[in-house]
Amino acid sequence: MIARLRALISGADRGWMARWVIAPAIAGAFLATVIDPWSPPVVGGERISAVLLLDGQAYFGRLSDDALSDSIVLRDVYYFQDARATSTNLQLGLIRRGTEVHQPADGMAFRRDKVLAIETVGGTSQVAAAIAADRSLRAASAR
Repeated sequence: MIARLRALISGADRGWMARWVIAPAIAGAFLATVIDPWSPPVVGGERISAVLLLDGQAYFGRLSDDALSDSIVLRDVYYFQDARATSTNLQLGLIRRGTEVHQPADGMAFRRDKVLAIETVGGTSQVAAAIAADRSLRAASAR
């Protein structure tokens, strides 16, 4: 058995081991820290995420989640408001973040310990419809 291990570690086998064992293991470890295995593939429609906080607030937008960071970032952020104040004619009222008095820049960071849950919003949900309606109104008013 020891002779067999010595044969594996010999000079000719070191190149094989580095090429076919060590390099793929390092690449796999790197990809495992960067790629979120629970998110659906990037191909296809836009993915809107819901970030539900411990204090009961909910925010919707495009999630940027770095596994090595202690916070997550949400871009193109929407949150709930009274539906009677919107012009989308939907029962659900969402407002795009950035129209507040202090006009925050796009992007909102959340500490992981304040997040209750992160969910993917269904493409046919009322939240997705409200966001699409708001975006189309913004595009029409920009012309």
